Amino acid sequence: MRSENSDLELCQIENSQSAGKLRRPGMLYVPSRIVWNLRHRGVRYTARVTFLKHLVTLSELFRIKKGKQLQTPHCENAVLNLQPGEVVEVKSFEDILKTLDAKGRHKGLVFTPEMRQHCGKRFRVFKRLELMFDEYHKTQRYLKHTVLLENNFCTGAGLGCDRSCFLYWREAWLRRV
Repeated sequence: MRSENSDLELCQIENSQSAGKLRRPGMLYVPSRIVWNLRHRGVRYTARVTFLKHLVTLSELFRIKKGKQLQTPHCENAVLNLQPGEVVEVKSFEDILKTLDAKGRHKGLVFTPEMRQHCGKRFRVFKRLELMFDEYHKTQRYLKHTVLLENNFCTGAGLGCDRSCFLYWREAWLRRV
């Protein structure tokens, strides 16, 4: 079920490519993927897929050069340096919306519609999230000012997903209690 802001994506993991700095160059994965496609799917498929990926990459670069890159609004108290065991309260949905760009993200990390139900509630910090593995792009990414909260999981509502992943919370969306 989508919230009022219809351009919010549903899963944080699927949209993690811009959530943090890349730890391992993604270019290490591309050659092995091309070789696999050549062996298993043929030359025609590989040429089509490779061309489309490069076309998308070039269009993204062109968009960035034009200055149409989305900017995350400046937030007060965006860095709390939360530690495991601290109690925090999730800010109201209206306060969180002020920290999001036009795509419903804060510095690349999406605020999902499922997270809205936790607004105004208190949780204990489970741990800081410094490094994550992006399964879709086969890369590891560094994250800043992001935490995991105890007993705070994605239920996969509307997605048909039963993985129960932790929800990633930016410190800008939380306040210390």
